[in-house]
Amino acid sequence: MPIHIQTTIFMICIAYLVVHGVIWFALSEQRNLQVWLWCSSGLLSGVSIVFLSMRDLFGEFLFLYVGQLLMLAGNMGRCIALRLFLPESVRPAVVAHTVAALGYYLWLAFAYEAGTPDGPLSVMFFGFYAIVCFDYFLAGSLIHPRLQTLGPRLLMIGGLAFCSSLGFKAILVAAGLGADGIYAPGIDQYVMIAGQFIAITLVNIGFLRIFLDLREQKNLETERNLAAAEAQASLLTRHREELQLLLTEREEIIRQLTLSNKTAGMGALVASLAHELNQPLCAIRLNAQLVERKLNDPEVDVQGARKFLDSVIMDNRRAANIITKLRNMFEHSNKDHGLIYLDELVRDTLALVEPRALHENVTIHSRLESELSLQGDSTQLQQVILNLLNNALDALMLIQIDQKTIGVRTENVDGRLMLHVTDNGVGIPEDLKPSVFELFKTNKAQGMGVGLWLSRTVINAHRGDIRFQSREGEGTHFEVELPAS
Repeated sequence: MPIHIQTTIFMICIAYLVVHGVIWFALSEQRNLQVWLWCSSGLLSGVSIVFLSMRDLFGEFLFLYVGQLLMLAGNMGRCIALRLFLPESVRPAVVAHTVAALGYYLWLAFAYEAGTPDGPLSVMFFGFYAIVCFDYFLAGSLIHPRLQTLGPRLLMIGGLAFCSSLGFKAILVAAGLGADGIYAPGIDQYVMIAGQFIAITLVNIGFLRIFLDLREQKNLETERNLAAAEAQASLLTRHREELQLLLTEREEIIRQLTLSNKTAGMGALVASLAHELNQPLCAIRLNAQLVERKLNDPEVDVQGARKFLDSVIMDNRRAANIITKLRNMFEHSNKDHGLIYLDELVRDTLALVEPRALHENVTIHSRLESELSLQGDSTQLQQVILNLLNNALDALMLIQIDQKTIGVRTENVDGRLMLHVTDNGVGIPEDLKPSVFELFKTNKAQGMGVGLWLSRTVINAHRGDIRFQSREGEGTHFEVELPAS
């Protein structure tokens, strides 16, 4: 029973519409431009075959111009959709297909209008598409190295089916061995139709497999990235906890060093403070003896006894103030962190240092003009001030001059608290300046090399800065900068 060629060609139209429609509905949830381009282009090709298979019904214009235009647009859209699987730009493919389609369309229209018979026109049609459809094979071969699955291989086989069947048809028609008419039966018609069914099926399955395989590959890569991100987040969390523990330990070490350094720094002040404390204690004992004598006198002198009692109370308060300042210096509690007035902190520290300064004939000039406060640890900041003053006194002990002086000044500069400690001592040698703030670096015979390192650590922890200028044999100037609250 002979095959009705016109009906069979129309069945190719049904194949286009059904296969591309199924893919569209199957992937509609993806809302993907590539899927839309592939399916809509396939549907255009299906519609074009309607006009190509019913020339006698629709007429020459729809058969030649509309049907050919839709077929060109559909084939070009599918080839471009395949190029979207590749990382390279699709612009060269768009330009190449557009130029080829436009050139072919104008060439075919010119040949038809010039009265060219159907035979040569058929050779032009099938020969052109045999060449253009090779792009399916080329696209599959370019995708295969990136995705070595069944999809690219099916695409290459489908492209070869397109090229071989259409090329076979063009060769037989050109040799005069093909069917007598467009819809006449013949071996070339059967091969072309069979090739179309095979190629349409394979390239659509290939497209679907490539799309799904790449989507699965992307999902797996996303899952791996998420797993890696979770592992990294877990590692960062563990490192953050370890770092927090180290910072806590560092803070505790700094506090302990502050107290230890304070104890060491107070060693030079002990003798002077003992002398300073001994004066009110001796005065208290003497005044108490005088009060006792007044009370034992037959004629009790109440006013004289009251005068001596007032002296006892005043000397007791003086001794208590010295003891309170010492206790505050060594006190260690969480209450140290709070609102601090720099001037008050400097005054308390100067009160502890002044006895040693008097003993060593050092004059301290102070000018406290800072009215702003700051948030911080009073114990640590007082230790910084004590370190700077003790260092200045140590520097002055090493030089023999008539006037040994230390200048202490506070001020506000653009919302920042500034503390200046200046001495006219021996200064810092040039070779020691780069290592002044390094831990365990000192030129003192009995120094630990902790004081200035600890001072910088404390000041930096309070979001401040400490700097110095020094000239050997002329003196040193330290400048501390702290943020106001």
